[in-house]
Amino acid sequence: MNIKDLELFIAVAKLGSFSKAAQSFDTRRALVSRRIGEMEKQLQAPLFTRTTRAMSLTNAGRQYLDQIEPLVDQLNHAGYVFKHRQDQIQGKLLIGLLPFVDKLMDKYIAHFIHAYPQVQLEVVIVSGGSKELNRLGLDLIIAAGEVNGANLAAHKLTTFERKIYASPSYLEKSSLIEDTDDLQYHSLLGFRDAQGQLEQTWHFQHANVPTQYKVICSDFNSLYHFCLAGAGIALLPYVIATEAVDQGQLINILPQHSIDFADISLTYSTKSPQSSVAKAFCEHLLREMVSS
Repeated sequence: MNIKDLELFIAVAKLGSFSKAAQSFDTRRALVSRRIGEMEKQLQAPLFTRTTRAMSLTNAGRQYLDQIEPLVDQLNHAGYVFKHRQDQIQGKLLIGLLPFVDKLMDKYIAHFIHAYPQVQLEVVIVSGGSKELNRLGLDLIIAAGEVNGANLAAHKLTTFERKIYASPSYLEKSSLIEDTDDLQYHSLLGFRDAQGQLEQTWHFQHANVPTQYKVICSDFNSLYHFCLAGAGIALLPYVIATEAVDQGQLINILPQHSIDFADISLTYSTKSPQSSVAKAFCEHLLREMVSS
């Protein structure tokens, strides 16, 4: 039994005829009669008294109508309100993403676009963290690391893990790596964050590796591509490297070692109220990521 069955029952009760109810729903009389009969079987009670000249509600049918009619009205109203809420949310949304965060957020953003077809989304790839909000006039930014600054609100979405990767071509011409102590004899690729901080040591749970970098990058995409090209060994976010690992382009070295690098947060300014589009996007992203 679904809401369409309940609506059929209400129509028959109001119109006093299977034929008239069928006409109002643009369907066949036999279908209406069958669905009402199935409802009566499920409820184990007759809903209508049928004669050759007329039909009317039984006492059970009248009680059932009194119970379900306001509920069906509420359900239909809720559906109408929700549908038109999404129809009314329209406009442009300008968001900033770190160079690798698109790989983490792509499916959630795609779901948002389908749910709110009147929204135009523009994505800007940024590397400067939350300070880019005002500089670029962004509605919000999805970035990694600690969020500092007045008049900013931040909501944690996830924490990304980094692992050790190298390309097969690099490993073929390099010495064997059996534990973290061996890393000091290899070409290491480093990352400098938006605040200018460079990791001097790779801090794993059971080991610390001092670093002397051959290449330093200020974004993970560049770090990924240098690693992929065979320039050396890098600590990369798992979400960036996983596809290349599956395709045999990168190898996860010492897979038992990893570093939880930073929180990925959704950040926006509180200086002025959010637009309805930005608010809908924030609610959508937080809901989707919590449920996934």
